[in-house]
Amino acid sequence: MRRPRVPELALTLALSLLAVVWLAPIAWVLVTSLKLTADIVRLPPEWIPWPVTAEHYQEVLFSSSRTARIGRAFANSLVIALGTVAVVVVTSAMAAYPLARMRFPGRDVVFTVLVGSLMIPNAVVLVPQYVLVQRLGWLSTYQGLIVPEAAMTFAFGVFLLRQFFLTMPGELEDAARIDGASAWQVFWRIVLPLSQPVLAALAIFAFRSAWNDFLWPLIAVNKPEMFPLPVALALLRSAYSSESYGPIMAGAALSALPLLVVFVVANQRIVEGVRVSGLKG
Repeated sequence: MRRPRVPELALTLALSLLAVVWLAPIAWVLVTSLKLTADIVRLPPEWIPWPVTAEHYQEVLFSSSRTARIGRAFANSLVIALGTVAVVVVTSAMAAYPLARMRFPGRDVVFTVLVGSLMIPNAVVLVPQYVLVQRLGWLSTYQGLIVPEAAMTFAFGVFLLRQFFLTMPGELEDAARIDGASAWQVFWRIVLPLSQPVLAALAIFAFRSAWNDFLWPLIAVNKPEMFPLPVALALLRSAYSSESYGPIMAGAALSALPLLVVFVVANQRIVEGVRVSGLKG
């Protein structure tokens, strides 16, 4: 076997050190969530919790106290994230297909505007977005959170799917049209089944973005029962200070769990979807 060279060992050591630095806060959140309340603020801090307790998770998920809002917020975040995924995947696919496979006046202009919108920070459109949602009567509602979240990811979804649709051989569509298939049937029965990897990648990106978003829900929601998890955790910390460190850490650990599950289950889809979508410009 070839012995590793010094540069390779140095790179491995540097990456291992970086991984430890990156994982340390995550480990501290998990450790703190398993400590007794009295042990959380003890000095010097203890990295191994003993005795181990699940009382903070029980308080977050099943308690009727103030921390019960975190359990409701978890459910709100799940509804918002899944709803955003559905809207983004459907609308992006329906917009990207004609931009990639059909010819019509202004097609390139539309695509250029969509791609250009990716350069606009989300904070710039917060005020007009809020005014529009307020006039629609959607403040503190699921649709008022899902639709703007989906709009923030829509342009990226169109770009990602269009790049993939451009790589598909036109002979497949021609054969379907010869057999009498309409444009909708070609899209639904030919294009979408062949696009599963990139659709899965887009769904994961949309889920992550909606699950982690803090700014828009903070502005658009004024009812505590409608807060998503990031907002509920932030407000719990500001209202109850150190006595809520345990529930806050338990809520933070729970908030990372869906993203971790999605990544473990579908990480190959992420890599494959990004790879196949970038084959042709």
